[in-house]
Parts: sequence; structure tokens; C-alpha cells
Amino acid sequence: MPEYVLKALFVVMGLVLIWRAYALAPQMKTWLSRGCLHAMAGLAALLAGNTAGSLLGLGVGLNGLTLPVSAVLGAPGVGLLWAVKYLL
Repeated sequence: MPEYVLKALFVVMGLVLIWRAYALAPQMKTWLSRGCLHAMAGLAALLAGNTAGSLLGLGVGLNGLTLPVSAVLGAPGVGLLWAVKYLL
């Protein structure tokens, strides 16, 4: 099995899990559980963007700066990382 197919499969599985977690989000009452869900969505967006971008030769590296930014800022933070890399 090619490596990109395996990566795509993991990304799809992760997005399905996050989608399911968002379905349960209205039942979550604590800020900590919502924060963890927000961080998971940001990290999934970073991985999905890098997987899709690798087909076009684009991507943001996974390092000690991009992972915390995407975890704290969520999916908009991933957009910020892409904008900083490719627009500035």
C-alpha cells in the first residue's frame, strides 16, 4: 500500500473521530473538555492540510512551533501558519 494512501486513511479516520466528538460537544460542560476538542481539531487540520498539500508540494513543517500554535489556536491557527509561510 502506498504511503500517501495510508496517510490519507489516518487523516480521514481522525476527521471522523473529531466530527463525532463535535457531535457530543453540546453535552460537554467543562472548558477543559472543549479546549481539548479545539486542540484536536487544530492538529487534525494541520495534518490534513499537510497531507493534502504534499500532493502539490506545499506544506507547513511539523515542529516545536507549529504544533503548539495549531493546538492553541485551532483550525484558524493553521490558516495563520499557512498565511505566514506563503504570503509573507
